[in-house]
Amino acid sequence: MRAPVVSGAKLENLRGRNMRRILAAWLVACLVAGPVEAGVRVIGQPRKLAGGEEGLHFMRPIWSPDGSMIAFTCEQYRGLWVANSDGSGLHQLTDEPAAGFGFEWSADSKAILTRVAQYRGPLRYNAAKIFDALTGEAVQVTEYRTRMPELPHWSDGLRRIAVLGAGGLEIVDSGRKVEDVRKAVSHRFCYQRRGVMVIARADGQTEATLDPLPGARYLNEVLSPDGKRMVFEVLGGNLYSVNIDGTGLTDLGRGHRPQWAPDSYHLVYMVTEDDGHRFTAADIYCIAADGSDRKAITTTAEVLEMNPSWSPDGRWIAFDVLDEGAIYVVPVEIDKNAAGEGRR
Repeated sequence: MRAPVVSGAKLENLRGRNMRRILAAWLVACLVAGPVEAGVRVIGQPRKLAGGEEGLHFMRPIWSPDGSMIAFTCEQYRGLWVANSDGSGLHQLTDEPAAGFGFEWSADSKAILTRVAQYRGPLRYNAAKIFDALTGEAVQVTEYRTRMPELPHWSDGLRRIAVLGAGGLEIVDSGRKVEDVRKAVSHRFCYQRRGVMVIARADGQTEATLDPLPGARYLNEVLSPDGKRMVFEVLGGNLYSVNIDGTGLTDLGRGHRPQWAPDSYHLVYMVTEDDGHRFTAADIYCIAADGSDRKAITTTAEVLEMNPSWSPDGRWIAFDVLDEGAIYVVPVEIDKNAAGEGRR
């Protein structure tokens, strides 16, 4: 759905109203969470990181693996922007169409891989590109092609790229010079092939295939940081988590665009409502992979908080506010007892 473009005067009013509503919602969340409740709790007020200015409608924040930066895109997924985790150093990497949809950080937090688009008449052509996170210098990894049904992935996290094309899965060398290759040793990635979720090793060889709900259409699948569990969404259905051996399928209820906490046990996601044309409500929730500890992180009736992302140290959740076009971060705390091995 297309995010609305807001006029300057209205935008100023929205910024003030949204911030007051968000602060009020977080105060309620903190009171509800309480110091004795297990799971995830909010421990401070949200802080606006970027956006909310006319012409800068930001969305879909994703933390870098080292937690020092956050990348995000603009409406219609056009372009890529990066800022430091404190909001400083905001800069644009590219303005290319589709660059902000499904991008991935490299394991060393120095580059971003994404799929960009060109339109030639009625046809869309796609190519995989890598952008330096500081300079924006681009390396085109593949030629532009009409068929690239899956997003590209870092196959080893650093140097090699996995691209699914008409001929199957290709592993392409990115040409990056990497100082520390140890981060790539145990890297795995997931993608879809013929409607089935696939977990592959860095060389592209299949490690596991998952089809826990035959006939369902899977989307937004994400492998846990420890590589033991997958969370995914079913089109028109709920969120689910499952062990990579296919056991332990758990229905997590309604939700969209899940992201793992670094403990590989908790998840953050959004719950939305729409009227068929536009979003009418959106809030952020957390839940454990076994379906316990479900909690609303926001409870605002008129502010649309969306697209949450957990920081690598587990201390922050980033999200966007749709009608404002701003990126926020909020401090959270995970109860270590709730993430213990005995509960998994």
